[in-house]
Amino acid sequence: MTTNDAASTDVLIVGAGPTGLTLACDLARRGVGFRIVDRAEGPGTASRAKTIQPRALEVADDLGVVDHVLRAGAVHVPTRHYDRDRVVSEAVEAAVGMADPGVPYAPVWLSQPRFEQILRDRLAQLGGTVEWGTAVTGVAQDGDAVEVTVRTAAGEQRVRARYAVGCDGGRSLVRELIGARLEGVSYGDHRWWLGDVRIDGLDRHCQHLWMSPEHGILSLFPLPGTDLWQFQASIPAGDADPVQPSLDLFRDLFAARAGLPEVTIADASWLSLYKINVCLADRYRVGRVLLAGDAAHIHSPAGGQGMNTGIQDAYNLGWKLAAVLDGAGPGLLDTYEQERRPVARAVLDDSTSRLRAVTRAAADGDGASAQRGLTGDFTTGLTIAYPDSPLTHELPRSVPARVRPGDRAPDAVCHDPASGDRIRLFDLLRGPHWTLLTFDRGHPVPHDAPAAPVRTVRVTTDPAAAGPDTVIDTDGDAHGVYDIHEDTAVLIRPDGYIASRTPARHPSEPMYSSPLIHLEAARHQA
Repeated sequence: MTTNDAASTDVLIVGAGPTGLTLACDLARRGVGFRIVDRAEGPGTASRAKTIQPRALEVADDLGVVDHVLRAGAVHVPTRHYDRDRVVSEAVEAAVGMADPGVPYAPVWLSQPRFEQILRDRLAQLGGTVEWGTAVTGVAQDGDAVEVTVRTAAGEQRVRARYAVGCDGGRSLVRELIGARLEGVSYGDHRWWLGDVRIDGLDRHCQHLWMSPEHGILSLFPLPGTDLWQFQASIPAGDADPVQPSLDLFRDLFAARAGLPEVTIADASWLSLYKINVCLADRYRVGRVLLAGDAAHIHSPAGGQGMNTGIQDAYNLGWKLAAVLDGAGPGLLDTYEQERRPVARAVLDDSTSRLRAVTRAAADGDGASAQRGLTGDFTTGLTIAYPDSPLTHELPRSVPARVRPGDRAPDAVCHDPASGDRIRLFDLLRGPHWTLLTFDRGHPVPHDAPAAPVRTVRVTTDPAAAGPDTVIDTDGDAHGVYDIHEDTAVLIRPDGYIASRTPARHPSEPMYSSPLIHLEAARHQA
């Protein structure tokens, strides 16, 4: 059965993994019409990714789900290193960046299916739902719209959308249909047996890790909120034709590498033979179709950055789509690839470098060094910046500032002048708007009146200050993390990046200075 009538929507999202769901939640809260479809018959259950990095947690904060993530996940999971049946050490690796008052979240361990469920629940609250069992079979576009053919149990249907976004994974059919190419390499000597298993007799409070020159790496990680463990075993480089994973294989591997006879692997719910590919799409946009997440880039799992990079893709794209649909110039969408593709390139290089370092350390039997090599400032996502973006108003190098246009906007704790209650800067940024923070130490900062969708907030150290949209920087934390030394206005994009920073050098100097594209995006944002 074929239905010829075309349904219409503003944005068609193809793929309901973390990237597609993040985009759907962002569009839903902005009032943008969308559909989100997935060829699978229902949600995935394989653990796959399991680390939510600090920057992705800040995205979750803005979308209103971070408390659910923190309750469901685990922080500071210790790692117990073994030599066969002997415990060598047990330690919690220090969370990178957590001494910084501008960083509110440490990495959280949570399996991908549980995180996806949290996003689906939020999407339902916002009035959206995933259309399962809906496979894309064709994509055509003209100057005004994209026409996507989808197949369901009821037959084929055409969906006409103003834009479509392929979030359909590393084997993206959307990418193939629009003629974009995935370019990269396969690391055939880095292969893994993976699975979700149930284990009896093993302490669930920590990760259990074996590394040896003979066998490589074996990791058993307890998945928070479940009775499952993620099983990871490296395949020896000399094994040219590894067997397919099975419960019996996992038991044999554990017996050979771990030597803990009192521990038994009782069941396996997911089994996979995983080969590492490192690839990047040659373009993120073809006309009215865009790519995000694994459809645009595939990483080594080292450093836990793949899912997190896709989440940030969606967060970067959502407000831009909403702005263009509401009348902003279509050139705003070009900044998506300009900003996000270099980030993906950097993540590819970083994760590949970490993989090689971990593999070398494992070959030397140095488990502690291998573990430390998996994380760093870069893996948190907090150092990602867009200094060269057309949306960034460059600050002259003569102006000293550690936090500059293009950087992530940090958090800080201030206080309400009336009630004395704590207010985080992230509380002020949360939502679909732009934000103008005006920092002063006693007198309101003069500034040009911004467009209506920009929320202006005075951040002052004056304890006697009062009025709406004013917070007291009681301890100077906000001025400190933003490195404010004189009265300054900081314009922050809807995705939490600094667009411009303008010091007040003279009372008559305009404080709200930014390129026209900033104002156009702000004026037309839904």
